[in-house]
Amino acid sequence: MKFENIWEEYKKPLLNFIKTKVNDNNISEDIVQDVGIKLHTAVYKNQEINNYKSWLFQVARNTIADYYRKNKIPTTSIIDQPEIAETPMPNTCVCDLSGFVIQNYLPKQYAEALYLSDIEQKPQKEIAKILGLSITATKSRIQRGRKKLKELVIDCIEISYNTKGQITGFVLKDDCELPRELVTEIDKLNLTI
Repeated sequence: MKFENIWEEYKKPLLNFIKTKVNDNNISEDIVQDVGIKLHTAVYKNQEINNYKSWLFQVARNTIADYYRKNKIPTTSIIDQPEIAETPMPNTCVCDLSGFVIQNYLPKQYAEALYLSDIEQKPQKEIAKILGLSITATKSRIQRGRKKLKELVIDCIEISYNTKGQITGFVLKDDCELPRELVTEIDKLNLTI
């Protein structure tokens, strides 16, 4: 497949996804261009990519994480400013850690729908088709998944959401101990919370 065809199909959805994770249009544009360059390089080198959409969104998540790590903005600056509470937490890749928690701590029926919606940013119509559910059932599972996730972590983690209800950041509360496997995942992702 040619780079131009792939990029034409996925550039806009990628940019929309990135904008939900980075609350700055110029930075979002820069990140999507970085993803485009990585795609061009992969296509030029004939790298085997089985699913362009999944590959591109994973590259986007990694590029966003790199941006957060590179800029090292203290997380306290986000907590103290409620007007930017919807901004993803710097030094973290919210998508990777959220995805880990969703997949490992929620019941499967809610985890699948929530992961596809909030982590992979798939439209609800597509999720319904993948899971073999009606749109109403899909919406219900996503909402219940968000509620269960919130109940699961509310004692230990303060979560921030964007206007669509999607996870954009988190802060670990001082008086909470996390399960060992979650601490291991945080270390593995090189996150600061």
